[in-house]
Amino acid sequence: MGSLQKIILISAGDPASIASEITIKAIQYLLVDNHLKTIVISNPNLIENAKTLVKSNIALNVIEDLKNFSDFKNNCLNLIPLNIPHEVILGKPNYQNSSFVINSIQSCVNILNSSIASAMVTNPINKNIMHKAGFNFDGHTDYLESVSVLKKKAIMMLVTKELRTVPLTIHVPLKKVPLLITKDLILNTIKTIINEFNLYFGINKPRILITGLNPHAGENGDIGLEENEIIIPAILEAKKNLNCSLIGPVSADSAFAPSFRKQYDVAICMYHDQALIPIKTIDFHNGVNVTLGIDFIRTSPDHGTGFDIAGKNIANPESLIASIKLAYEMSLFKENGL
Repeated sequence: MGSLQKIILISAGDPASIASEITIKAIQYLLVDNHLKTIVISNPNLIENAKTLVKSNIALNVIEDLKNFSDFKNNCLNLIPLNIPHEVILGKPNYQNSSFVINSIQSCVNILNSSIASAMVTNPINKNIMHKAGFNFDGHTDYLESVSVLKKKAIMMLVTKELRTVPLTIHVPLKKVPLLITKDLILNTIKTIINEFNLYFGINKPRILITGLNPHAGENGDIGLEENEIIIPAILEAKKNLNCSLIGPVSADSAFAPSFRKQYDVAICMYHDQALIPIKTIDFHNGVNVTLGIDFIRTSPDHGTGFDIAGKNIANPESLIASIKLAYEMSLFKENGL
């Protein structure tokens, strides 16, 4: 396969969600790009039903060569088929189909590690439904960290064309955030960003902004001590020892102003909403979730399963399209240094 041609694997997501619908819409949109070759790991009936929903006549092509994909066909939806154990009703998730969801994600990882595929894109899953089936992870990020072999420091990064953010803590109650923020966590996150930005984005010395935890970044200790006791010491050590440019701690209420965003490549935020609100405010439909610090490239749409609109043919595929494009671009940097 030519150096600009990349195979991108796409997981099924929750079968009762909008995942199959947006997958077909995204693949049809991307057919014009002959360099970007997508392969979906899902159930054929799910895909056929979604084709009917969106009134698509795209042909399915079943892939059997799981190493070199020699049977890939252009202008088709290329599919690696999986069985699904129970009936699927769009909008009505069934925890008994969680094995199918996990199988699709794990198949992406296994095939990615043993083939010429370059990256994987995961469709949305519902953590609550998965937990009912015994899935003991908070989401894709920590699950993928558990199956990564060499690199085990997974961090979540949210990406739009205008902004990148990394939440230092993710799916935890706000009251636990101050207890989880440590100097080591900040330093390890900075180190992961430095390594991954060079590998995947061609940025050798990233400019990193770090927000404060408290209002006005603590105001010199008057509104909280975390900045003085944890965040600032971490920044000072990183400035001394690591290959990056650092700004902070910056009050989160001003960190994402247009003029400020020009000064950094990525912002490390203290908690989930601090990182997600600016991303979704700036570009709600095109946000991408990227997992850094693992062995392989993984991106995902920055939205949920959309059970409430599943089966209505109104789901927006833009975030999935952006995720596939970003996975492709990251693979170009990794494999070709472009």
